[in-house]
Amino acid sequence: MRTADTRCPTPPKRSRGMRLLLIRHGESWSNVEDVIAGERSCRGLTDRGRHQAALVAECLAAERDRTDIRIVYSTGVRRAVETAEPIAEAFGVPLRPEFPYNDHGAAEGSGRSETLSGAAGSRPLSVDGPIAPGVDSWATSARRVGRMLDVLMCRHHGDTVVLACHRETVLAAGQHFQRIPPTLDHATAEVDYTAITEWAYGPRSRDPQHWRWTLVRHNDTRHLLTM
Repeated sequence: MRTADTRCPTPPKRSRGMRLLLIRHGESWSNVEDVIAGERSCRGLTDRGRHQAALVAECLAAERDRTDIRIVYSTGVRRAVETAEPIAEAFGVPLRPEFPYNDHGAAEGSGRSETLSGAAGSRPLSVDGPIAPGVDSWATSARRVGRMLDVLMCRHHGDTVVLACHRETVLAAGQHFQRIPPTLDHATAEVDYTAITEWAYGPRSRDPQHWRWTLVRHNDTRHLLTM
């Protein structure tokens, strides 16, 4: 797993805010085959997933007047990289596949259903706990996502940034921006393939000195209606 530089050398500028577009990856072979796959074992997108990735890139390009994307990030997992590539190509911007992803430990490459069944045994399985030796807990992975999101805000304050990622990344981002304790025990959310979730960082209209994150849209999949 790649280790990203999490240093923030300068405080964020206050001239204008940041827009962050979180794009879940398209349908992958690991989804179809129900396999736990990270950087070491992901086989990438299915043909359907590649079509979904092309459609979301076209959708963002059509919104170019409000989505002046400066850079595209992804995790190093093949399904996320292959989702990010057509977006970066459409905008002619760099792709940096360095955003952190979960460590699957001993579960890497194994069947999801069998792994979850074995981890649960005769006891209910916690949604927040590790499912196998060396696997990240939800709190560990969510906090890692939050730290890197803070780094992106420092690097790209005032820009529009795309992050091609995973359902877990989208959920962790929402918890981080809202300062919700990192748990999935009480609530979760739907995040479909290549869904667009958009957050904007800027000042409140009634108090320009108070800056905060605003959820602009979540799980936007209108670009898939033509499939």
